[in-house]
Amino acid sequence: MKNFPTPKNDQRRNLEVEKYKPQLRIDDEDLDFLSAMAAEICGTPSALITLIGENTQYIKSAYGMDLETREFPREFTFCAHTISSSEGFMVVEDAREDERFSNNPFVTGENPLLSYAGVPLSNSAGYAIGSLCTIDFEPKSFSEEQIDKLKKVAKQVMKSIELSRKTKELKHLNENLLEEQTRYNFIIEGTETATFNWDILNDQMTFSDVWYQISGYSRRDFPNKMVDSWRTIVHPDDLYALQQQVQLHFDGKKKKFSSEFRIKHKNGEFLWISSQGKIFERDASGRPTKMYGLHRDITEKKKVDVEVQLREKLLETLYDLSPIGIALNDYETGAFIEVNKKIVEPTGYSQEEFLNLTYFQLTPEKYLETEKELLKGLDATGSYGPYEKEYIRKDGTRYPVLLRGVLARDPNGRKVIWSFIEDISEQKRNEKLQERNLKKIEKLLAITEKQNDRLKNFAHIVSHNLRSHSSGISLLLDFLSESNPEIKIEEPFKHLKTASGNLESTIHDLNDIVKVNVSGQEDFQVVQLKSAVDKIIESVEPLTKAGKVEILVDVEDTVRVFGLRAYVESILLNMVTNGIKYASPNRDSMIRITAKQDINKEIRIEIEDNGIGIDLDTHRKDLFKMYKIFHKHEDARGVGLFLVKNQIESMNGSIDIESTVDVGTKFIIKLPNEQN
Repeated sequence: MKNFPTPKNDQRRNLEVEKYKPQLRIDDEDLDFLSAMAAEICGTPSALITLIGENTQYIKSAYGMDLETREFPREFTFCAHTISSSEGFMVVEDAREDERFSNNPFVTGENPLLSYAGVPLSNSAGYAIGSLCTIDFEPKSFSEEQIDKLKKVAKQVMKSIELSRKTKELKHLNENLLEEQTRYNFIIEGTETATFNWDILNDQMTFSDVWYQISGYSRRDFPNKMVDSWRTIVHPDDLYALQQQVQLHFDGKKKKFSSEFRIKHKNGEFLWISSQGKIFERDASGRPTKMYGLHRDITEKKKVDVEVQLREKLLETLYDLSPIGIALNDYETGAFIEVNKKIVEPTGYSQEEFLNLTYFQLTPEKYLETEKELLKGLDATGSYGPYEKEYIRKDGTRYPVLLRGVLARDPNGRKVIWSFIEDISEQKRNEKLQERNLKKIEKLLAITEKQNDRLKNFAHIVSHNLRSHSSGISLLLDFLSESNPEIKIEEPFKHLKTASGNLESTIHDLNDIVKVNVSGQEDFQVVQLKSAVDKIIESVEPLTKAGKVEILVDVEDTVRVFGLRAYVESILLNMVTNGIKYASPNRDSMIRITAKQDINKEIRIEIEDNGIGIDLDTHRKDLFKMYKIFHKHEDARGVGLFLVKNQIESMNGSIDIESTVDVGTKFIIKLPNEQN
């Protein structure tokens, strides 16, 4: 047996054979009928329909043979020679006498195959993919008529095989289409996407159920399906642009129609719709006749887009108008990627020049080690600063900056640093100025303190010495009057005695004022106001009885002030005696003392009388000045209110007055209730 011949196009022929799925066994009644017809035509007990692959013969139909296997090595088969026959058929009358097959195992084995007649099965592309053959186990000859009829049957066999293949392909295609349609429906339903069909010639448009769910309308709302009825719900501002996009697709200037527009929902609100479509049918003249497309509700996306745009605009505005510099740097190289105007302004560089720098080039060498440590910390924590250093200007000079920043990543995963850089030159100048001013103030305070000490000493000395001299003059006058009694009636002596008394009174007043001004807060204490009031009322009882003045007190035991007890008592005494001294002769006199804590946690003391009052329009500016007298009275010296105001202010308090002539006067005193 010799090796089987192969057609010149065998490699391509093998690919054609694979299209018919030769390895799959089929039970095809048509093929079985045709193989039986071939056996009858040639008068043989058996006939086969085969496909010849690269190395294998596949039996697709076998008449008159019960085959356990349907695949045989190509090299042993007769049909392998048939598909290469130049005559278009092959006949073997006695295989034992044919050198091609005499040693073939099908010839030498049990039930030897001795005679064979076969014709190729050629497909529409012209490739011999297999054969129709008849087999006999006895030597036999075949007529031309038999071979011609066998060729005709072979053509029918090929048609049947082609039909079977196309049927399977069509079935598979239908299954794929059904699967694609199912998947498409799932996608449409899952994404709430509506579909539309537009019959352009008849100007009618139909929508899927999803569209009605989106828009809120029902099919009854648009019974005629005319396109004009759909246009009525498109926002008038969007209609022209929508029609333009449709026309561009109709004219072939755009491969597909795409537009975003608003429609009015049935509830009156407007929805944003994204629509895409494509013409899938044109008439003979090229005019579009049918169009198919999708509608999708993108209202929420539009809201998000507007929000994003608003935030982007806000960030852009903040970035451009920021009072401090903002920069984006590459983490590895330090190169500036983005900068705003504020960071560039003090450097002397242009924006373009600045973007060609790295932050290492702007940093003096003495800060580089610190910068490395900051970068390590930035990698660990994600942020750095605030941190002070200097930047180098284009002209080489330096200026101080305050930096802080965060680590981030760009869309490509690259590490970047957002930094906020504040030029603190002005702040540093102010700090130096404040430092100089502070030193000046400290120096002035020291001088003032020394001067105050000297003034205190001087006041003590003057007060002491004047009091001594005054007492000496008064004593000498007493001695003179005792030794010369007749001098008492002399006018010059009387004037001298009066002048001496006035001098002693003035020195007494000055001494009280000196005490107020030299007292320090270290002497302050918590004073129970009620006990101080009671003490004063007790001490002036003879005066209140003589003047028929009633004193009313509304002060709780819990009310306390923080100051000097002597001052508190002196203030109360002055206020009460003034109320008695300047009582109205026209009505029963009354003095009311109240005290409560106000919202500022201060003690508000009110001392009110119904006396003769003060004309504030005339005297307000002079009320608390020394030696200012507003009523004629034998005891009036013009010192009391001056002394009261000094005592109150020395205890960090305040005093105010309300008064109406011939109605009365109210003094409002505020004192702290604790050390502050």
